[in-house]
Amino acid sequence: RSPMSYQCISASTALELLSQHHNATVFDVRDSAAYQAGHLAGAANLSQDRLLGWTKRLAKDAPVLIYCYHGNASQSYAQMLIDFRFTQIFSVDGGYPALVEASTASA
Repeated sequence: RSPMSYQCISASTALELLSQHHNATVFDVRDSAAYQAGHLAGAANLSQDRLLGWTKRLAKDAPVLIYCYHGNASQSYAQMLIDFRFTQIFSVDGGYPALVEASTASA
């Protein structure tokens, strides 16, 4: 593993991370229809054409959490952010359904 790599984390770990890091940025990389139907509070809908703009606005050392449908596309985005030299990038295993389940379980 290179020193610069993202971490795949469980949905429950992701929710814990968000409760501890209020400055974390959350990206939902599903299509806009899925995003409109439901997303994590505070999550921004990110598409590849908007990625560059975001990389200019975010602090390189702030935590960034990315989720998608199942945990695959989010890894591609996570790697792109790592390539832009971001240091705390997290991809959620199981994607949005896992986050919903984990938040329901912890409620």
